[in-house]
Amino acid sequence: MQKIMRTTVIIVLALAFWTAPPIWAQRGIGPLCGYTPPISEFQDLKLSGNYRYYNDPFTDNRSNDSSGSLRASFSRFFDAPTYGISQQAMARVDLDRGSVVYQADAALNLRGYLPETNFFGFTGIEGQGTSALPMPGLKISAGGGYGRFKDVTPLAKALKIQERLLELKAIRSPLPPTAIFEIADTIGRRREFPDLAALVQNLEEIIERSGLVPQGQQLGAVALLRIEEILNETADEKLCGWEVRLGVGYELLDPTDERRELLVLASFDYSLAPAPRSQFSSKLQLSSAFPLFDDYVLLAKINYLFRLTESIDTQITYSFIRTKPRALEALDLQGLDLRLVFQTQANLNLALQLETSWANDFEEWSQRLILTLNYDLF
Repeated sequence: MQKIMRTTVIIVLALAFWTAPPIWAQRGIGPLCGYTPPISEFQDLKLSGNYRYYNDPFTDNRSNDSSGSLRASFSRFFDAPTYGISQQAMARVDLDRGSVVYQADAALNLRGYLPETNFFGFTGIEGQGTSALPMPGLKISAGGGYGRFKDVTPLAKALKIQERLLELKAIRSPLPPTAIFEIADTIGRRREFPDLAALVQNLEEIIERSGLVPQGQQLGAVALLRIEEILNETADEKLCGWEVRLGVGYELLDPTDERRELLVLASFDYSLAPAPRSQFSSKLQLSSAFPLFDDYVLLAKINYLFRLTESIDTQITYSFIRTKPRALEALDLQGLDLRLVFQTQANLNLALQLETSWANDFEEWSQRLILTLNYDLF
């Protein structure tokens, strides 16, 4: 099984780099991560669910099955020159033959930057709850770090608009870099416009001023509709940057119902948008009580999303969690998820997902194949 999984991941990654268009092909644009908007902000809310019911032909109901899952995730990111805010929340409920299992996590972090630097101080609060533990957990944290993230989605959308207009032959050749960056900056100021129509009209004027629209013509209704569709896409956020943090935390509630402790916290986060249609992100996080590494949790996660075709996205996620309670053996849990997403509308898609997991007491990797309908609210 592990050999098959490794081969599958290698093949999918090879397809990713083969199909991802190079973003430095157009002179003067440079990589997406070289773009710095004055203010970075995005928010994302996703819902997904699935259900299966089976009534077997036996009166003792030996094979009856009622199972499914419901998932929700929310993230919000804001970064200005002097401060930043980040919020994350996740909830998952699984139903398996009448048994309900749930897990929920939420975090809020505030950052304050030293003037004209990437050094920052932070404070935050995190909570989690799961049916596997007797009570919820809650901790506060504070510390310092270095690094910064930025939302380069406006430039990614500007490049998508150019690509779509070239396909429609609405422009004769690629737009000049000045026009691309003006489009990106305008998209980044979307909240300043009263409605979407006003934003589209402003972008239309920028494109027509470039002089690349066929002589005597204006952008047609189809071209304007495609621009509006790209602006409405909500599942294509692109982040770039990294940050390292070091701090301390205190447990207000201990999920194992044991004594509350002072914690040492360390983390490293990294995000990269190699192309307008791909996103890589990774996270390494350690939380340890005193003495160090006597009671700790280590988390590592890698996620890579890329587009195979105009309507098919692929996502690979690997996660590793080591939980080491005091005076007990460490428990390791690994997971590898492969997902194909078929985009039917700007905010509606159908996902085919293979989930695999392994823990210390498993005899082999568990496997689950899921077909899910996802609706992205905003």
